[in-house]
This record gives sequence, structure tokens and C-alpha cells, in this order.
Amino acid sequence: MLPNVHRAVFLRLTLLGLASAVLLAGVGLLAQRVEPPLGSVPIIDSGGRSYWLAGLALAMMCGVAYQLADRTTIYARVTAAARGVRYDPVPDLPLAWILPFTTFIGAVLLLSVYHSLTAVAAIALGSFLALVAGTGARHYLYDADEQARSYARVVHTLAVHGVALVTLAMIYINKLRSLYSGTAVLLLAGLLLLQLSEAEDIPLDRRVLYAVVGGLVLGEITWALNYWRATGWLGGAVLLVFFYLLAGVILVRMQRGVLVRDVLEYGAVATLAFGVLVWAALR
Repeated sequence: MLPNVHRAVFLRLTLLGLASAVLLAGVGLLAQRVEPPLGSVPIIDSGGRSYWLAGLALAMMCGVAYQLADRTTIYARVTAAARGVRYDPVPDLPLAWILPFTTFIGAVLLLSVYHSLTAVAAIALGSFLALVAGTGARHYLYDADEQARSYARVVHTLAVHGVALVTLAMIYINKLRSLYSGTAVLLLAGLLLLQLSEAEDIPLDRRVLYAVVGGLVLGEITWALNYWRATGWLGGAVLLVFFYLLAGVILVRMQRGVLVRDVLEYGAVATLAFGVLVWAALR
């Protein structure tokens, strides 16, 4: 029975990913025609407003489509006993829309900057792969087999961090006022941090609390980085370092409680990465 379930899930996710990629290609062609100006506030400023409205509408449609097609609730309840779940097998609120929505938003932001035909094709393909890998791994986070869940956690984490890098870099590259860029980072990073804790055996309210706190911290860091003259990708990489640090500490806190060695481990990696980025910026 379960192999059939997996096949049906991946067929559904592949079709949704293809549909999303086609829509993104259309958004890319719209970007070629509209040429959204760099540094304008999406939707609020008149420049490129039609592009941003279309991108946001399609991102919401993508999230809704994935949510309606989601069957994780049923699967998670079937495997709950094998996973040794202490709390609810699945959260009370629907959350399957988060990764597709944020992936689509990240792609729309990327297409506003890079919209040659080659870039459009590459971004549509990359988004398709990210969606299939990320949402497929999310399904396996609820698998009864512990090894399958471990592999899925790695793929899921990589997919979320990849989306985070693109999204944060494209927000930073526009150098908007902190009111706008900080708020955008707070919302999108908060959603991605919430997605990272998918299938963790803790109550949803705690997951939301950690995600909100992490989003607030990254929003404040964005405000500080706006005074730094760095390129979009470099600024995004710096934000990703802090995202990685916050995500690691939050996940460890959820799983077993933060120990001194955890803080040292994640802090050392984040400090090293941050030092390399600063060195690259100052060269």
C-alpha cells in the first residue's frame, strides 16, 4: 500500500511542479516586457506594479493548489504510532502551502532582476526541482522508517536553505528602506523557519513562536545590513549565515534542548562563514 501512496504523491507533486514552472516562465516573459525597476517598492510604487501583482497572485494560487492537493494529514496519522509521536500527528493548521508559496515568491523576485530567455528557463527549471525535492522530502518527513525520515530531513533542509538564499538576496539587492526590506525578511524568513520545523514532535504554538522570534531577529539584521555596501548576493549570503545559525539553534532546541556544544558548533560555523564573506566584501 505505502509504495502506491508514495508513487501517487510524487506524481501529484511532479504535475504541480511542472504547472508552477510554466507559470513562472510566463511571469519571466512578463518581466521582460514590464522591466520592473530595481529599488522600487513592489506594488506600492507604480513601476512594475502589474508584474508584482501578477507574481503575488500566482504565488498565492500555487500555495493554495499545493494545499488542496496535500494528503499529508492522512499519511501522518497512519504512521504516527511508528514515529512515536507524543503530541498531535499533524498540526491543526494547514501548512503545506508555505514552501511552494515562498519558492514561487523567491523565483518572482529573481525574475525581476534576471529575465533573459536563458535566465527565465533556468529559474523555471530550478524552481521545479526545488519544489519537487522540497515537497517530496516533506512527505517523507512523516514516513514510518527512521532512515527515510533522516534522508528526507537533509533534502528538506537543503531545499529550504536554497529558497532562503535566493529570497533574502533578492530582497537585499533592491536596497529598500528597512521598513520594507526588514518587514519582507521578517515575514518570509519566519515562514521558512516554520517550514524547517515540519514534522518535529512539538506543539504548533511553540513552532510558530520560534519562527516569529527568528524572523524578528533577521529583520533587525537586515536593518543593520542596509548600511553596508554589499552586492545583493553577498548580502543575501550574510543573511543566510544568520538564518542557518538561527535555524540550527531552533531545531536543536526543539529536539533536545540547546547545549553549550551546540551553541559553539553553530556559532563557529556561522562566524567562519561571516568572516569569509566580510573578507570578500572588503577586498
